[in-house]
This record gives sequence, structure tokens and C-alpha cells, in this order.
Amino acid sequence: MSFNYLHELFCLGQEYLMNIFMKKIFVAIILLGSISSFAQKTTANADSLKRLLALAKEDSVKANLLNELAWTYLFDYADSAVHYARQGLQLAERLGYEKGKISNAGMLMLQHRGYIQALVIGLTNLGNFKEALDYGLKGVQLAQSLKDTAGLSNMYVVLIACYRDQEDYKEALAYGYKGMQISRSGNTDPEARFLTLGFIASVYERSNHLDSALYYAKKSAELTDDWSGLFEVLGNIYIKKGQLDTALYYYHKTILLAKEQRVYIDLVDTYNQMSKIFESKGQKDSSIYYAKKSISQEGISTYPDGALRSALQLANVYELKGAKDSVIKYQKLAIALKDRLFDRQKTMEAQRLKFDEKSRQQELQQQLARANLVYKNRLNTYFLLAGLLILVIVAGGLWRRNVYKQRSYALLQRQKQEIDVQKMKLEKTLNELKSTQAQLIQSEKMASLGELTAGIAHEIQNPLNFVNNFSEVNKELIAEMKNEVDSGNLNEVKNIAKNIEDNEEKIILHGKRADAIVKGMLQHSRASSGQKEPTDINGLADEYLRLAYHGFKAKDKSFDAKIKTDFDTSIEKINVIPQDMGRVLLNLINNALYAVAEKKNQYHSGYEPAVSVGTSQQNGKIEIKVKDNGNGIPQKSLEKIFQPFFTTKPTGQGTGLGLSLAYDIVKAHGGEIKVESKEGEGSEFIIQLPTTT
Repeated sequence: MSFNYLHELFCLGQEYLMNIFMKKIFVAIILLGSISSFAQKTTANADSLKRLLALAKEDSVKANLLNELAWTYLFDYADSAVHYARQGLQLAERLGYEKGKISNAGMLMLQHRGYIQALVIGLTNLGNFKEALDYGLKGVQLAQSLKDTAGLSNMYVVLIACYRDQEDYKEALAYGYKGMQISRSGNTDPEARFLTLGFIASVYERSNHLDSALYYAKKSAELTDDWSGLFEVLGNIYIKKGQLDTALYYYHKTILLAKEQRVYIDLVDTYNQMSKIFESKGQKDSSIYYAKKSISQEGISTYPDGALRSALQLANVYELKGAKDSVIKYQKLAIALKDRLFDRQKTMEAQRLKFDEKSRQQELQQQLARANLVYKNRLNTYFLLAGLLILVIVAGGLWRRNVYKQRSYALLQRQKQEIDVQKMKLEKTLNELKSTQAQLIQSEKMASLGELTAGIAHEIQNPLNFVNNFSEVNKELIAEMKNEVDSGNLNEVKNIAKNIEDNEEKIILHGKRADAIVKGMLQHSRASSGQKEPTDINGLADEYLRLAYHGFKAKDKSFDAKIKTDFDTSIEKINVIPQDMGRVLLNLINNALYAVAEKKNQYHSGYEPAVSVGTSQQNGKIEIKVKDNGNGIPQKSLEKIFQPFFTTKPTGQGTGLGLSLAYDIVKAHGGEIKVESKEGEGSEFIIQLPTTT
């Protein structure tokens, strides 16, 4: 490297170059090769590194700068880290950074390993577990082939984290115990030892084996006191044990170290956990403060999982404070983050499929290359024998060539069968992806049950009013009875006692009524068990009509509508899943109420909103009809209303999942759902269920 080149680099980043060339910081980083040490010691500015990379002329300097960039971005922006790690790994492989190929083999071999570790960590943080594991297992093979014990223990650490984050706790612990065996031999870095113990503790914490988690966390803490991730794990353990003050102590230590080490993901999760602790203590302002710090933390833009948890926590705390505007704001943000996670999941699945297909194509090309090589060698042999033995060799050559063709044909047939098997696996993977997407949509749609809350409150208010009123009357009667006892008027005492007894019966009656309402609502709000049971369809429809109506009025005090029912009393109970069918009715009735309310807002006079629910039985089927006199559904939208995410409501007022969910539930019961609508006059939804469901 020339003096002018060094001088030019020095002018760009004097302090940084001092670390690189005078203090040999690259060697220190590579030899440590662990997750936490680099996070603590990296202070160079990423922009400076990029400018240095643009000016670098020698490949060895570029390789060092790419390694530095990958680890600089790793804990803030994982996608950028993966980008630079891939470039560095390609350059390292081209230069032959393996033992014995260059003079400084030891250091550069460890740098090669550092790229692989960065890729495993970055791809794990991005959710691309398939490719992360592929690099991780290759890293294990490289370390084993080079007898690099320290590198092997570090690869085990990142594999523990990868398996843990995809909730494969069994495999995570298997690599953890392998790492512990290497640690006992004494051939590993001290950091690899406490990292191994700490990650084992985090696996046990996430799988709720808290005693084991605490045991390994304390073992790790005996070896280090400056790893933010370890104190976060300890905080998580104690919060699950209900020891909130101890959890707060470890979370504060986490914050101090995470800020110093720039591990922003730890800060996002720690602030959110602290918010939950203060919420449980009733300190709402403190809870909001830490939740806001979590959602505004630097680096959260590439951590949508943490952002989603923070948004949900803020919505929950603001709901406790009664701040409806803030609740709506963060609920909308949570929905947007869920969509982002869903899109990221689809992208990752596509990337995994593309990666599998690329690997299969490479393997196929290698097989074909080997077959061609064999073919060329044998063909040369045939020509040689033909020249030496003339006609006999020619005949023998032709015979052997025919044999080869048969073998090649058999080989091609086997390859074709392998391709068919891979195709079937690919189709199976795509079907599983579609199934997963459908389950996610189903899960989000079930959240609509929250709309029952206002209706429940109204239903239970009436019996509670009766209980309160009769209790006050009894109090007055008892005082009156005491006066009559003192006066010796036994007849009047008996009359008053009789009145008190009657009132008590009414109190018991309305108390039982309130109890029945609560039990009924709990029954309908709990997650569906999937078991069908005999259900009174008329009672179910009437109940959800009342709840939907009262819930709608709770949101809009000025709303009023004429409610009609027409139930066929001859209908007997049929086997359905009451929670699921209740959700269908709730969605249809809410849509009807929304339609008439919208039309009422357009026509302030001369229009009377009306919603009707009726049942009938004909041709061996039960029909449930929900009708309104709203604006109706445009003709162009009728064919799309049962499609997921299609809605005619304004942006922010509907997700387009309700009717899609209703359609799926009715179909699962062996029934059908239809709609009849005239634009400007109203709509009628008709559910048909078999009586033998």
C-alpha cells in the first residue's frame, strides 16, 4: 500500500484509521468474534466507513471495511448488515481466506467466520430462519474442518438464538448443551461461555421454565456484568415470577448497558416491559411514558414485532385512562404494523422458496457437469481403443457407448423423479403458506367481539338498578319495622316483614338475571372450542340483536332505529357452534345498523331507520334474515363483498374482514349466505342452515 493512499485515507477518518492501523482494532474484533463484544466496542461512524470503502483499492482493506460495516449495522439495521456481510463473504471466498492459503491465515480465517456469524444474526433478526440456518450449519462445518474450537462455540451461540427465535426450543437447547461441553474443555473465549449460558437462560424463560432460566442466568452473570441482553432476560424472569421491583431493577441495568452498547432492540423490549409493570401498579402516566419511549426508540423501524407490541401497549393504557382519541390512534398503528408483518412474512416465504429453488438448480447443474465429465472421459477412451484395435475396438466402443446411453437414460430418469419430488414439496409449501395466511386472517377477524362490550353493559344495568332500588326500599322498611317493634304493633311488623320478604325475592330474581347475563356473555366471548351443540337460533338472534343495538347506541348517543323481529317459534334447536354463529349475526346486524345510521345522516328528516331480524323453516333448512332500509349495496360491489379485505366503508372504518369471516363460518356449518340489495332502498342478508348440521 502506497504512502499517498494511506495519507488520503487518514485525511478522511483520522481517529478511525488510528483504531484500524495503529491499534489493530480489526484483529481485536475478529478474534473476539462474539455478539456482545463488538456491540460494545464499535464506535466508528457508518458514513465514514462507506467513504473509506469507496476509496479502498486493496481487496484486503475492502474485506476489513465490509466486516466493520456489517457488524456496525447489525444491531440497528439488520437488512443493511446482511447486505454488507454477503459482499464481504463473497470477497473473502474469492481471496481464499482459509487456513493455509495465505500468510496471515489465522486472523483472516476468523474474519471469514465473522461474516457467517453476522449473516446468521442478521437473517434471524429479519425472520429469514431458513437461510440463517443454512449459513449457520455451513459455519459449523467450516469450524470443524479447520478444528477451530473457539469459532465452533461462537457458531453454536448464534444457532441457539436462531432456533429460539423460531420457537424451536428443543434444537436451541441441544446447541446450547453442545456449547457448554466445549466451554468445559477450556478452549473457548470467556465471552462465548457467558453468552452460551445467557442464551440457554433466555430459551428456558421463553418456554416458561423459570427456575431453569434463573439458574443459567445467574451462572452467566457470574462471568459478566456488562451484557444488556442478560439483564433483560433476568427482568423477564422476575416479571413472570411476579417480583416486579426486582424486574425493574434489572430493566434499569439493561437500559444503561443497551444505550452504551447501542443494542436498540433490547431498549425497545425493555421499555415496553417496564410500561406493563407500571400499568399493573396503576401508575398510568409512568406506563405511558415508557411505552412512548419504546415506540420512539431509534432502530425500531426495522423491528416491527417490537413496534407492534409497543403500539398495543399504548392503546391498552390509553383505554384505561379513557383517552379514546389516543386509543384509536395506536390501534390504527397496530393494524398497520400487523399488515407490515404479514407482508414481511409473505416476502420471507417467497425468499425461502426462491432460495430452495436456487439450491436445487445448483445441485442439478453440478450433477449434469459431473455426468458430462464422465461422458467426455469415456468418449476419449473409446477413441483411443478404436485407434489401437481397429474394427474390434470400434465394435467394443460402440457396445460400451450403448451401455453408457442406457445408464445416462437411467440417470436422467432418476433426476426427473427427483425433480418431480421437489415440485411436490414446493407445491406443499405453497399450500401451507396459503393455509397460514388464511389462519392469520381468521384470527384478526375474531377481534370484532370487542364490539359487544357496550351492549353487555346496557343489558346488565337494568337488573342492577332493580337490585339497588329494592335494597334501598328494604333499608327504609327495616327502619320502619324497628319503630313498630318498639311501639308493640306486631301486625304492622308482620306486614312490613312480608314486604321485605317480597322485595328480597325480587332482589334474588334480578341478581340471578344479572348472573345469567354475565355467564352468557362469558360463554359468547370466550374462544370457540369448535364443538357444535344444540342451540336455540331464535334466542341467539334475539340476544345478539339487543347487544348490537345497545352497543351501537353506546357509540352514538343520538342514534335511534326501529327494531323488528319475526321469529318462527316452531324451530327446534339445531347443532351449531354458538360462538361462531353469534359472530356472524353480530357482524350482519352491525352492518345493518351502520347502513341505516349512514342514511339517516344524509336525510335528516322524512326517513325512519329500521332493522329487522327474522327466522323461518322451509324445505329442511333454517333461514335467518337480517334486513335494513339503508342505502343498499352498489351493483358493482355485490360480487366482491364476501372477498377478504373488500369493504365499501370509508378508510379507517372497516377492514373488509367481517363478511369474509361470516361466509367461511356459514360454509363450515354446511350452509349458504346470500345477499339481496337495491341501491337506495336497502339490503337483506339471508343465511340458510341445514337442520341436521
